[in-house]
Amino acid sequence: MASYACPYYAGRADLSCQTNSCRTSLPSRINTGEKMLRILLIVFLFMMLPFSVGAEQPPVPPRKTDLGTIQKNLEQEKQTRQALQTRLKDVKKELDSTRSELVKIAENIQSNENELALLEKRIARRQIEEKALTEKLEQNYGTIADLILALERIRRIPPESLIVRPGAPLQTAQSAMLLQSTLPAVNKRAKDLSADLEHLGALKKGLEADRTAALTVKSQQKGQYASMQSLVKKRENLYSTIQKDYEQNKQRVAKLTQESKTLMELINRLEKEQQTRQMAKTAPVYASLPEKGVSRLPVSGSLIEPYGHRNAIGATSQGVTLEAAPGALVVAPMGGVVRFSGVFKNYGNMVIIEHKNGYHSLIAGLQRIDAQPDHQIKSGEPIGQLPLTSSRGGQPALYYELRLNGQPVNPASAFSELKT
Repeated sequence: MASYACPYYAGRADLSCQTNSCRTSLPSRINTGEKMLRILLIVFLFMMLPFSVGAEQPPVPPRKTDLGTIQKNLEQEKQTRQALQTRLKDVKKELDSTRSELVKIAENIQSNENELALLEKRIARRQIEEKALTEKLEQNYGTIADLILALERIRRIPPESLIVRPGAPLQTAQSAMLLQSTLPAVNKRAKDLSADLEHLGALKKGLEADRTAALTVKSQQKGQYASMQSLVKKRENLYSTIQKDYEQNKQRVAKLTQESKTLMELINRLEKEQQTRQMAKTAPVYASLPEKGVSRLPVSGSLIEPYGHRNAIGATSQGVTLEAAPGALVVAPMGGVVRFSGVFKNYGNMVIIEHKNGYHSLIAGLQRIDAQPDHQIKSGEPIGQLPLTSSRGGQPALYYELRLNGQPVNPASAFSELKT
């Protein structure tokens, strides 16, 4: 029994043995193949690595060349920036010189305006005097002519004929006495007439001289205005060179105008915005407040409405109204920075200038404005002109307010011309 082996089971045993053997050797073969594939893949990747790195990264020599180019460009940018800064200093220097020239021309123009106003007043006064004297002479012409004619007739009569004339000698003596008492009065009237005629001749000569002088002054003014306009244009061009946000300023001012309902609110908004811009360091460097300089009235004219005056409707004036010649030049009353220029409510064309120590000047009633926001202004520098005509009749007028910390104050405290 023990040696007996069944062929069936024996075959099964061999088959099982073979099967187990195959099961044991197959995973090892698979593992060996995978290892070979991995090795080949790694070798392939190492072979391709230099080409991929070379395609993605530039070689070292070009990198050195690019760094040199960058350094050269940076040096050029530095030189360009220095040139621009130098140009900016030159522009500011030229701008300051231009503004000083404008102040001088404005002084000459206003001096000529004053002289012309005096000439026109003197011409008007002499014309009235000439008319009155001419009418007086015309009234006396008839009486004096009759008297002279009578005296001429008497002169032609010889004294001897008077004795033999009909009538008593007493009548002749009375006539002689009458003539003797009348002659001094006639002589006086004749002398007065001669003096009036001489005075009339002098008046006519004076009028002619004044009219000639007025024409000369007007001709000078025409040339001065042309020079001033040329300098104003130059000033604006220089400002535009250093002010790149000109359009933004215009839009900003227009927005503030729309949002402000009153003048007080507008000034408060301007001050608040300026403080915000200074804190943010976005305000132009040339927009800092300069010295106020010598105070002067913005226009050459006469005071027609003082500070605190009540008008026809009972409103109290918070400023002064100055009457001036048609088209008169308007200048900055003190040095400062223009904070507003444009139309505002019923003030019309208006300019607001901020001065040091919390002061603001408000100038309204202009026909043309020659000043822009954020521009520095010297005392006496032109900022515009008055209209040629007045809607209320008579001479054009300018309205001026001086404010301290937003509140109106009497301008007489700053301008001696307004003190009474």
